Amino acid sequence: MKWIDDFRRLLDRLRKEEPCGAPDAESGISCGEAVERLFEWLDGELDPKARKEVGVHFEVCARCYPLVMFEKSFSEALARLSPGEGLPRELEDRILSSLGEEGFTER
Repeated sequence: MKWIDDFRRLLDRLRKEEPCGAPDAESGISCGEAVERLFEWLDGELDPKARKEVGVHFEVCARCYPLVMFEKSFSEALARLSPGEGLPRELEDRILSSLGEEGFTER
């Protein structure tokens, strides 16, 4: 699947780049802080101040933007599954396998 290859390239690129530890001027938060809140931001679970900070960071940060777009697109694709259908087992296995190959483990 093409998206798995894209995901692997994205993970590889993010792993090779130096992390952005300094907060950016627009949002006041760093890449690490923003990425830690990514899923809460996507799910609308942050308070208004944090939601704005994270959203502004993702709007202006070229490093974080590809990750945000991938996660957003992936979440939207999962949401299009039929209610009660769940993630097809084959797709779940491929995702977990790809993540394992990249060094990520289940918590």
